[in-house]
Amino acid sequence: MIKKSLLLAFTLIIFSNISAQININNSAPYNNTTYLVNNVLSGNGVTASNITFTSANSNQIGFFNSGLLGTPNLGIDSGIVISSGDVNDIPIGGNQPDQGQYAGVGDTNLMAIAQTIRPNIVATADAAILEFDFTVTGDTFEFQFVFASEEYLTYVDTDFNDIFAFFLSGPGITGPYASPTGFPNGAVNVALIPGVSSPTPITISTIHPGLNNQFYINNSSGTNNDFNGFTTVITAKYPVICSGDYHFKFAIADAGGSLAFPDDYLDTGVFIKAGSLSSSGVSISSNTTTIIEGCQDATVTIQRSDLTFNDTINLAFSGNAIPSEYTSISSQHIFSPGATTLSFNVSAFVDNITEGIDTINIEIQGNTGCNMITLLIEDYTEMSITESDSLNICTKLGETALLWANVTNGRSPYSYFWDNGAGTGDTVTVAPEETTFYTPNVQDVCGNSITGEVVPVLVQCALIKTNIFTPNGDGINDFFTLFNLDDYPTAAVKIYNRWGKLVYENDAYENNWDGDNLETGAYFYIVTPNSNKFEYDGDATEELKYTVKGYVQLIR
Repeated sequence: MIKKSLLLAFTLIIFSNISAQININNSAPYNNTTYLVNNVLSGNGVTASNITFTSANSNQIGFFNSGLLGTPNLGIDSGIVISSGDVNDIPIGGNQPDQGQYAGVGDTNLMAIAQTIRPNIVATADAAILEFDFTVTGDTFEFQFVFASEEYLTYVDTDFNDIFAFFLSGPGITGPYASPTGFPNGAVNVALIPGVSSPTPITISTIHPGLNNQFYINNSSGTNNDFNGFTTVITAKYPVICSGDYHFKFAIADAGGSLAFPDDYLDTGVFIKAGSLSSSGVSISSNTTTIIEGCQDATVTIQRSDLTFNDTINLAFSGNAIPSEYTSISSQHIFSPGATTLSFNVSAFVDNITEGIDTINIEIQGNTGCNMITLLIEDYTEMSITESDSLNICTKLGETALLWANVTNGRSPYSYFWDNGAGTGDTVTVAPEETTFYTPNVQDVCGNSITGEVVPVLVQCALIKTNIFTPNGDGINDFFTLFNLDDYPTAAVKIYNRWGKLVYENDAYENNWDGDNLETGAYFYIVTPNSNKFEYDGDATEELKYTVKGYVQLIR
């Protein structure tokens, strides 16, 4: 009978210890800090990014789970554990010091906090730091944690006093601690003792049997982990600006009163509850702040953090936009269980009235999260276009023409297309083999189009003047010749003698005047090319008249 009783008692002791045992896992995937933050730590209403972990040893972070039976217990069933030592030593029990002596660097922010507790602390070491950026859907965020240490109770109120903190930086926060680039106003420590008159960091010297003992749990028997004592579950909660971009830094380190020996033998850990990093509330957001009449819509999204129940969202509207100017929006929206988001589009109608910018304010009534957005309605103004003038190029010389079109109003970005193979873009370069007419066509982001005027590119080489000819019948330079005349089939030529008398005239010159029977001498000529270069004006064309003048020497 005695043997049976002893066996039963022994069995109960084993069961109790197993139930309260803390299990640590920092093998894959729990050795990946991105996985730990996104899949273990983050709860409703929080989105994390840019996740990093720095430490002297990779075993300073991991996943834990623990039974809630037995005495004492953590009060947290699972989550992330970060330590100044090796987290794999935590389940050893019996208060055996672990071997977390890495000679790792400390942290200046933690040092600043440590000296507010014990001014004689001169060094921190073996810092483990988990950092990430995050956004929230509510106007507060919170998480739950337990602080534990091997230094309890022997080193209470001594200079061997490990330190940890949770540093928060971002919009609306101004703090005394250094913050990363992009968060210029400093950080605050949110790991504080709840309900005390002045903000007090949590250490073995601020929570113990003689001070704030309501938060202290003795573990001197070491039945469920190797920490001598730990705190009750503490909730850290802090106000934030909804949808703001924030930065979080979880940091823990050994600390001591000697530069040579900053107490890197006895370690400290923090257990952070799985899914507890959360933000409550319902948020409203939009993919754009601007609606354009008949063109650009806005997609409004309502998101909630609690998915477990039906939720009715009531909206209120204000602003100077008349409801008939935009699509009807229901004032009530209902989430079904499990639904995270619901969305609706808002578009504005074209009223052909220039009225400036109208506003629509959409507000979630009775909400503590991101509760209002403002949409702007802008008029749509029809596009107008200008383009390059007609151009001449000489293909014999390898010349090209640069065409351009300029669009105003409408909505950018614009898409350009030129006909006759000129290509796309607001400027194009062309080199046609013969005179070609190009027209720019433009479409804006709203899908509206405009066609510009025709831009002629005339393949015409410039007339090159001659200054002498010798009509002696030898077949060499016998005619008054204008080079490139074949590009000007209707060129008119007039020739005058030295006294100003017209001696020759032809309205379609073909380089065939041999001087007739005129005597040797200098003659003045005027060539009117009657160029095919012209400007478009609807269906009408207007030739550009210009002349080529000079003297030619006739020698017999």
